[in-house]
Amino acid sequence: MRKAGEVVRLAAAGAVLAALGYGTVYGTDDLFPFGPMVQYAFSIPPDGEIKSLILLAETAKGTTVEVPIEPYYVGVRRAEVEGQLGRYVREPALMQHMADTHARLRPQDPRLTRLRLVTRVIKLKDRRPDRTYDVERVSWTAR
Repeated sequence: MRKAGEVVRLAAAGAVLAALGYGTVYGTDDLFPFGPMVQYAFSIPPDGEIKSLILLAETAKGTTVEVPIEPYYVGVRRAEVEGQLGRYVREPALMQHMADTHARLRPQDPRLTRLRLVTRVIKLKDRRPDRTYDVERVSWTAR
């Protein structure tokens, strides 16, 4: 290997290591993969609570179903909805896209007539589920 090639490779490796070092000490998830991925790196107290965003929908058949917040069901990922939850609360009409996408991707399923983004809360007692309840964040009647 030529000396210039070694210098370039050594400089590139040094830059990557420096970015990793900086990201580890000062970085946030925004710097991933050079920052820590800490979105799941936390613990819940023994008597704490677990919160999860879910999508409940009323169908044209009159049933209520939990619809996965996944691209192959409603066209968006859960993380996208969670990250923009405030926007959905301010602009509930954004949920129409989920109903439209569901109808297009899953024509065999009943049409979704009303969508509700709900935070499901599981209260823990001594690290075990004690009580579960839902808190509605936003709802939309689909066209």
